[in-house]
Amino acid sequence: MSVRTVSELDALMARLAEGDRVAFTRVFELLWGPIQKLCLSLLRNEADAADAGQEAMHKILERASDFDKTRPAMPWALAIAGWECRTLARRRDRRRESPADAMPSCAGPHAEEEFLQRDLTAAAMAALGALSELDREVLIATFWDEAASVSGATLRKRRERALDRLRKTFRRLYGLD
Repeated sequence: MSVRTVSELDALMARLAEGDRVAFTRVFELLWGPIQKLCLSLLRNEADAADAGQEAMHKILERASDFDKTRPAMPWALAIAGWECRTLARRRDRRRESPADAMPSCAGPHAEEEFLQRDLTAAAMAALGALSELDREVLIATFWDEAASVSGATLRKRRERALDRLRKTFRRLYGLD
């Protein structure tokens, strides 16, 4: 954004803060692009970025009378947009939602299997996360063909113990006997 555009935005926001509604459209035009870019970079999902951007623009234009004319308009507007992105991300996390592109498609004959596999994988990762670092290292070396710090009989015995602890942890977490 050029210096002239920044100055124009500051002047228009000052006019909008004083109640001049003629400045509304131009303020929207100047702010929409940067706010959309910020929201997309923070949320990494186009639909969520559009929602957060719209909510941010609504709050910016609604709170124009609160704008401090002695300060620049762009940081003020971007702070509001950033806050909206943070709020949307927290709301999504609380609901344990994930972006639509992270979900397997519901179409097709194997959709139920995909959902079950995803849930089982998440449960296994949670149980694996409850194990000690040494147990995780042994299991990862065993199943993902990575080099372990030990080999031979020691690795086999550690693998046996780690798998036993993984089974117990999984049963404790998910009530399976």
